Amino acid sequence: MKQILFNHIPKTGGTTLRIILNKVYGNNNVFFINSKDIPASYKKFKSLSTDVRNGYSVISGHGSEFFSVLMATPFRICLLREPKSLFISQYNYLRQSKNSNFLNEVSTLNSFDEYIDYAIKSGQDNLLTRYLSKSNSWLVHPQDAIPSMENEGDGLLDAAKKELHGYDFLTDLENFDAGIYCLSKNLGWKSIPNYRPSNVTIKDSTMAILTDADTHRLNKVLSWDIELYEYFKNNALDSTVSASHKGIGYNLIIWKQRLINLLARVMGKR
Repeated sequence: MKQILFNHIPKTGGTTLRIILNKVYGNNNVFFINSKDIPASYKKFKSLSTDVRNGYSVISGHGSEFFSVLMATPFRICLLREPKSLFISQYNYLRQSKNSNFLNEVSTLNSFDEYIDYAIKSGQDNLLTRYLSKSNSWLVHPQDAIPSMENEGDGLLDAAKKELHGYDFLTDLENFDAGIYCLSKNLGWKSIPNYRPSNVTIKDSTMAILTDADTHRLNKVLSWDIELYEYFKNNALDSTVSASHKGIGYNLIIWKQRLINLLARVMGKR
C-alpha cells in the first residue's frame, strides 16, 4: 500500500480532500497535522516508532512536507489554485474564522491594502511558492525566520518549479472532481465516497470590490505565485491532463458531484 503525504496548501480544497481521505482510509489510519499547533503534531509524529509511523495510510495537513523525512517513500499529492483567488480566499478566511490562528490580528485591519502588508510580513503571501519550495519551515519550527519574497523569491520560485516535478499527483482546484476521480484510479480505491465542498470561505468575491490600485499591487506582490501557477499550467503538470479518465464511470462521478454541490448550495452547506 502506498503511504500518502498530502501537502495541504491553504484554501486549495484541501479540507474536502482530507475528508475524502478519512472516509477512504479510516480516521485511525490518517495522521492529521493540527494546524493550530503544527510543532506539537510534528513532535508527536517524530516520537512514534518507525513501525507506527509506517502504519498510517495518510499524513495530511499544513507543513506535511517536513514530515517526509520521517517516512520511507511517500506518495506525494498536492492541490493548487489560481493565486489571486487563493490569496483573497485566505484573507477572508483569516479575518472571519474562529479556527484561524491569525483572527485576532487580521480582523482588526482596516483595509485590504493593510492585509497585503500583513501577509508579506507573516508569510501569508505566495503560498504556492512557499509551500512547494519547502521554505515555510517556520510552521513546524517557529524559531525559523520567514523568508522575504522580495529578497529570496526568485530562488524559492526555482525550487518550487523543481519540486512540482517530484510530486506523484497534482491537480488544480478548478479540476477538483476530475482530480479526485483520477486519484482514486491511481491509488486503486474501490469507490469514491460522496463528498461536498468543505471549509468554503464566505464572501470569496472580494476581488469584485478591489480597486485598480489593489489589483495592480496584488499582481506585483504575488508575481512569484503567478509565474509558478503559469508554469504548472503551461507544462501540463495537472495529473488530470494526461490521465485517460474519460468514460462512463468518470461521467457518472462528475454528474453526481454536480448534483451534490447544487444541493449543498441550496441547503446553505457551502
